[in-house]
Amino acid sequence: MFKSGKDTMREFPTPERVFALCRYVRRNPCNREDLYQELCLGSVFGDGSKDIFGYTLTVAQELELVKEIEGRYSVTDAAKELEEHISFRCYSAKIAFSRADSIYFKTTSLYLKLAEDVMKCPNWGSVAVLFNQNGMELSDNDMLGWRFWTSFLGVGYLHQQMLIPNCYIRFLDVLEIQESLRLSESIPIEEFMLWLEAQCPEIKESRDGNKIGLAVSNGLRTLDAQKVIELRSEPDAYKWKMYKFESEIINDLSHVRILR
Repeated sequence: MFKSGKDTMREFPTPERVFALCRYVRRNPCNREDLYQELCLGSVFGDGSKDIFGYTLTVAQELELVKEIEGRYSVTDAAKELEEHISFRCYSAKIAFSRADSIYFKTTSLYLKLAEDVMKCPNWGSVAVLFNQNGMELSDNDMLGWRFWTSFLGVGYLHQQMLIPNCYIRFLDVLEIQESLRLSESIPIEEFMLWLEAQCPEIKESRDGNKIGLAVSNGLRTLDAQKVIELRSEPDAYKWKMYKFESEIINDLSHVRILR
C-alpha cells in the first residue's frame, strides 16, 4: 500500500489496527504466530482473521514501524516514540507521502487534483472509474483501503459515503512542528505555498499556476477560522487565487501570517 511501485490498497489494515499492532509489539516482541494469536485470537475466531492480520503487519512494515529479524518482530526506533494517535499520524504521513511512486501517493495526489470532480461522484465505484480514466488501475477495494488512511492522515473528512476534500489536519500537523517560518509576520503567498508543498508534496498537482485547488483552499480557510493562520489579501500585492466561494470574503490571497 505504501511501498514504492505497483501495489494494492486493502481495506483490512486500517490505521487503528496498525497502531494497535505497533503498540503491542513495542511491549511484547514476538514471532508471527504468537503475534497473530495474541492480537486476533485465532483459537477463538479461526483462520478467517489471518488476512486482516497479514495485511496489517505488512503495512506496519511498509511504514517502517515494525521490523523482522530472524523470525521475531519488534518495533523500529521511530515507533518507540509513538505514544498516541497524533504522533502516529504525523510519522505515518511523513513516510507515506515521501514515496511519490507508491499507489497511495499517486491516488491521493490525483484525488486532490480532481477534488471538484470527485465531489460529483455518487459512490466509491464511480470514483475508481474517474481515477482510472486518469491513468490509475484501481478496484473498489483499493478505494475502500485508501479512504480510511486518507481521512486519518488529514487530507479529507469522511462524511456519509464521501470524502470531503479538506487538508486542514494535514496542514495543522506540519505547522505544529515547523521552525523555519516567521511567526506573526506576513509571509508572501508564493513563499508560503512553496514551503507548504515541500512539506506536503501530495498537494503539488492540485495547483494550476497560481490557482490553489479545492482541498488546499478548504484547509487554509479552516486554519484561518481556527486562528492558526491569518489569510490576507493586501491591496496592490501579488496574489494567488483560492478556490472561489461567493460567500467567502477572501478569494485572492497575497500573504499568510502564522499565529501559532
